[in-house]
Amino acid sequence: MYKFAHITDCHLGSWRNPKLRDLNLQAFERAILISIKEQVDFILITGDFFDVNIPQLAPVKKAVEILKRARDSGIPIYMIYGSHDFNTANISMIDILHSAELFIKPTEFQFNSDSDSVMLKFFVDKKTGAKITGISGRKVGLDKEIYEKLDKKKLETEDGFKIFLLHKGIQEILPLNMQFRDSLPISLIPKGFDYYGGGHIHKRVEKKIDNSVIIYPGPLFGSTFQDLEETAKGEKRGFYIISFDKQIFECKFIEIKVAEVLYKEIFSQKWSSEKLKDEITKNISELEVKNKIVLIKVKGKLFGKRSNIDFGKFSLDISKRGAILSFININNLSTDEARSIVVQSNNKFDIEREIFHESIKNFQTESTLSIKVKNQINSKLTGKPGENISISLLDILRNEKLENENTSTYDDRIISCAKSVFEEGYFYDN
Repeated sequence: MYKFAHITDCHLGSWRNPKLRDLNLQAFERAILISIKEQVDFILITGDFFDVNIPQLAPVKKAVEILKRARDSGIPIYMIYGSHDFNTANISMIDILHSAELFIKPTEFQFNSDSDSVMLKFFVDKKTGAKITGISGRKVGLDKEIYEKLDKKKLETEDGFKIFLLHKGIQEILPLNMQFRDSLPISLIPKGFDYYGGGHIHKRVEKKIDNSVIIYPGPLFGSTFQDLEETAKGEKRGFYIISFDKQIFECKFIEIKVAEVLYKEIFSQKWSSEKLKDEITKNISELEVKNKIVLIKVKGKLFGKRSNIDFGKFSLDISKRGAILSFININNLSTDEARSIVVQSNNKFDIEREIFHESIKNFQTESTLSIKVKNQINSKLTGKPGENISISLLDILRNEKLENENTSTYDDRIISCAKSVFEEGYFYDN
């Protein structure tokens, strides 16, 4: 009997806060060390290994050290790119690690111009004979075209133990509250694989269809405050170890817990600033915060201005009581001040997309916009294409300066990446 580990959405380097960044790296290191101890035959990583395509060098150095431990133990790693790893213009850090042979990228394919189809190649694991292939993730759904043109028949008729890797949600197996996220209908996924290893979905999902197992392990730690909030509410973080021979015998979830997360909601019912301050003080005093990540969400309606309350002081008080970190979220605390756009979501990526959607729609329907100006607007900058371009540009602007990178070089890199968003012809990048 053989075993493999399935890890996804590490998002290494994702946190600005050094303590959270270190905890994230610790989670990945622990997963690799457990995999080595369990003597798995290979490891699968299904995308978003780093949080940005050109991350800071400190987490890269640590990640390389961890990957080498697996390689030095004789355990090959198969990795596909995620949407955060993908770069349309420049070489990403994942490309560099692949060139250094720290992992194998089982995503090679051929494009048949005669039939306008994509033919994936299988990579056969030397020790187990498992046949592995997959499709890397792309930003703003650019990978969907590959799925739509995929030669599924050839994949489905291949014999042996088969693994398909994807960094995409499958609509039919996602929980109802996640149906709106970036996902594909199951009809675009080739049938007949023994194991479908998914990434991109930050929630653990396990499903069996006929003789096939579909698993999304979710992130090892998380890359957003919403991830931490879900962890505090009971969502377990970790990875899977799969036992197999000619078929799958066991799918074992391995929980990774590098810190306890404490979450508390405080609902303001049109309270005054003084009333809300008193309630926050009371609730915080009742919490056992030592050695925990503490998340406080203040929501509801405030009678007055949010600026009248020093929320930073509450966070500082919690930290002084021994918390690893503390955060006060007031995004859902409204006042009488008017808002031009209302977004119903707690997920920052959904909020960003909805804001772009509403802003573009408002711009297009603006009554003062003349017909002449409307006719001059590039169609790629409106509707869904405009949203995708806006999100891509925002993602590029999140890239920070690299260590020892001067301002001029940084500006050139960001501008080059931004220009590439408007270019075409990069949909079939291996």
